[in-house]
Amino acid sequence: MKVFSAFILVATTFSAASAAKKIVCYYSSWAIYYGGDGAVQPEDLDPNMCTHINYAFVAINSDGSLSAEDEWADIDQGGYSRIIALKEKNPSLKVLLSIGGADAPSQTFSSIAASSGKRAAMVGSARWFMETYGFDGVDLDWEVPGSGDRDNFVSLLQDFKNDFNKNGWEVSAAVSADVSDGYDVSRISDTLDHINVMTYDMYGPWSDYTGQNSPLWASSVESDWEKNNLNMDAAIGQWIDSGASAGKLIAGIAFYGHSFTLQDPDNNWLHAPITGPGKGGPIIKEEGSWSYLEFCEQRDSWHCTWDAEQKMPVCVNGNQWLGIDDEGSIRNKVAYINSNGLGGAMIWSIDQDDIHGHCGDARPLLHAIKDNIN
Repeated sequence: MKVFSAFILVATTFSAASAAKKIVCYYSSWAIYYGGDGAVQPEDLDPNMCTHINYAFVAINSDGSLSAEDEWADIDQGGYSRIIALKEKNPSLKVLLSIGGADAPSQTFSSIAASSGKRAAMVGSARWFMETYGFDGVDLDWEVPGSGDRDNFVSLLQDFKNDFNKNGWEVSAAVSADVSDGYDVSRISDTLDHINVMTYDMYGPWSDYTGQNSPLWASSVESDWEKNNLNMDAAIGQWIDSGASAGKLIAGIAFYGHSFTLQDPDNNWLHAPITGPGKGGPIIKEEGSWSYLEFCEQRDSWHCTWDAEQKMPVCVNGNQWLGIDDEGSIRNKVAYINSNGLGGAMIWSIDQDDIHGHCGDARPLLHAIKDNIN
């Protein structure tokens, strides 16, 4: 896998590089349920720091129709309407409805994509959400199409784009960092307004040893396969090599990290032996995962060392190991986005930042993106 630098990409990205970069901010609708001081309401978001806010998620049904994932939060408590209301403060903001997500059955997506009638039902149902609530488009989050879905996935995206073009609504998709058999990359790139590449979850609770959630570069301790797949540069390179326009690629930046329990607290660098996932953070309480807010509120208990190879901090607290982005690592990723003419940065998820400024200035990670992207 070649390293993609500004010099390599000049010819293919010159026109895209001059376009305004996008900052695509996913908002987890369930963030209203975070405990303690972590709850994030739609009104807590700053609509001037994102070009797009993707409301995650709307559920898919077997017949192709869409329905509220949490009717109480999305409808009864006005989640849809409140997120749309942010456009009153920034009329340029685009608010998209994200369809599916990690919990949406891939086989249901596959069945819908394979049927012209079900695809039409999904497009029509999504159009109803656009017209009823005022969304500006959809983001398809199918994790992940298989080799048999390759053409059908493109058909689904094209059906959306052909219909939504009439109203100027946008169509995007969240895609795996790994260019699998399920992606016809050139046709996807031709169809979508932009492509959100999930350049995170490189290592996590499923791993055999410690590793960064979202490294920018490869590490010398990794295998050749890991070097060629498990970092942002490798993932972006795969997508461009496979036919994607660099200017349509939105590189994913994680506002969370993954933790591991070390076998030996003294053996605590990358690829260190583990006994399993680490403890979860104290607010969201998800095993093996820490939001940036959870981390920053307990930062004094973590000993963090900068990894100059991967451009990431490595943080240890006793037998707990955490790979998580901070302001410095994010600035490095933004510099990479700028120098390689990518379309912008995507965030999963904006509600895991220090939204309320409990650790200092509010929204430090989002500021690291907004203040440096160009």
